[in-house]
Amino acid sequence: MDLDGDGYLSMYELEYFYDEQLQRMDAIGIECLPFEDCLCQMLDMIKPEVPGKISLQDLKRCKMTRIFFDTFFNLEKYLDHEQRDPFASQRDDDSEMSDWDRFASEEYDMLVVEEGGNDNQDDMIELSDS
Repeated sequence: MDLDGDGYLSMYELEYFYDEQLQRMDAIGIECLPFEDCLCQMLDMIKPEVPGKISLQDLKRCKMTRIFFDTFFNLEKYLDHEQRDPFASQRDDDSEMSDWDRFASEEYDMLVVEEGGNDNQDDMIELSDS
């Protein structure tokens, strides 16, 4: 990924690889996350020591490096990550959830149910308009 061999992944290099993913997503008709938003997510996740440059040490320090690489190379895994339930890993843990985590999880579940219900209502409205 370090195309210029300087020992860091620059934002330009990340954009080069993300553009490949964008082309794959466009080809199969998937709405794409703008690079700027993806970049913010990656920088928040990796937390590089040098702003704007990601080093090998930064990647080794991060516990979610696989997600970083999936974002740029493996479309299927990237999409799985983007569509997963953000609270699933916490529910699978044996540790006790905090009150806040439990509240957030319940609110998320209710939002998903409400949105699912709205989708069905939209379908019924479209059918009755025909």
